[in-house]
Amino acid sequence: MNRKSRSNLLFVIFIITLALQCFMQIVVADEWDDEDDNKFDSTESVSAQPAFTPKSEPSPPPPQPLKMLVKPQIKLEDFYREILIISLIVIYFINYIIGKRTNEGIAKKWMEVQYRLFKDNFAQVGTDTGSALIKDGPADFLFYLTGRRNCKFVHGRITLKPRHDLIQLVSNFVTSQFSSNNITDTVTYQVHIDRDFDNFVFGITSKDKAKKLRSSRYDLGDFTKQSNNKQLPDKMCVHSESLEITDTILVNRVVELIKSAAEYLNAIIITDQPRLRPEKPVDDQPKLIILMCDLPDSLSQFEKTLPISELLMYLIDFIPAECTFRGDTKAKITKNRELAERTIQKGLEGERQEAIQQKKADKKRAEAERIAKLSPDEQRKYEEKERKRELKKKQKKLIKKV
Repeated sequence: MNRKSRSNLLFVIFIITLALQCFMQIVVADEWDDEDDNKFDSTESVSAQPAFTPKSEPSPPPPQPLKMLVKPQIKLEDFYREILIISLIVIYFINYIIGKRTNEGIAKKWMEVQYRLFKDNFAQVGTDTGSALIKDGPADFLFYLTGRRNCKFVHGRITLKPRHDLIQLVSNFVTSQFSSNNITDTVTYQVHIDRDFDNFVFGITSKDKAKKLRSSRYDLGDFTKQSNNKQLPDKMCVHSESLEITDTILVNRVVELIKSAAEYLNAIIITDQPRLRPEKPVDDQPKLIILMCDLPDSLSQFEKTLPISELLMYLIDFIPAECTFRGDTKAKITKNRELAERTIQKGLEGERQEAIQQKKADKKRAEAERIAKLSPDEQRKYEEKERKRELKKKQKKLIKKV
């Protein structure tokens, strides 16, 4: 190829290359213009169309203003009920502590007054540990005496008002306004006699306590009759099985001690029978001397109860030594106990018969339930068998009569 032809070829290639570059620039420019147009059209369509909302769902509610949490205001009026309940609980416990300590002080003061007399008459006062009083609750205290001739031991109980229980105090106060049964501080002595003497039941009680004691005690209610006695103060009455028993016990010294102790003395009971009606005859019932008395409202008056303890000491020696009666009195006393034993035996027999009847009724009911579960044919066979058995019984009875 010559130089001229080569230069012509290069010129053609240059022209073609230049033409291609121009064409490419034109094409690229057109594409950019089309993209800009498409973007503009899409922006207009988006702004023109409303927000998409599903046709099946309702339109959302309009926006509400934001609710701010406000701290509630605390007022004293909102806690009146709680304050009242807590105050009552606090008052109750304060009263419990004060009432408990008050009762302890009363019991200790009473024992302090009686201690010298007890110590002079008994070898041991209180427990083996040396405690004269045994606490049995906020309002109950026990004491124990032993080591004296004629006496196995003395069990004593001091029963005080429930000063620790505010509810019971209020209840007792309300009840006392409508009845004469006022709750008082009381002391009960129960002496177990270890020396034998004739059986009998005898009592001296204040008249206002007589009805309650006779209804609550088997010995007084079933073995004695109530009567007045001129030797005793007007407020006292006698419960005795026999006039001889009354005359034997009411000697001058006993009457003097009763009169000196009458202000606070509630009852003297000498018995060989249990307090509650026994379910069966009792063979080993101990013989007891029981004294009951009230305590003065003032601690400074506790010395006025000393004659009651002196009366107890006197009776421990006097009753075993002097209570031996004539034959007719003994026969009456024995008859009273035989009658009481027969009454108890009748009660036991009635209970036995009742138990037997109940057992028969239970057996009959069980048999009827068993028969009800049988088939009709089995029931007919059973009825036929029972009918034959009844006929045999009737025939046997007829043969015996002939």
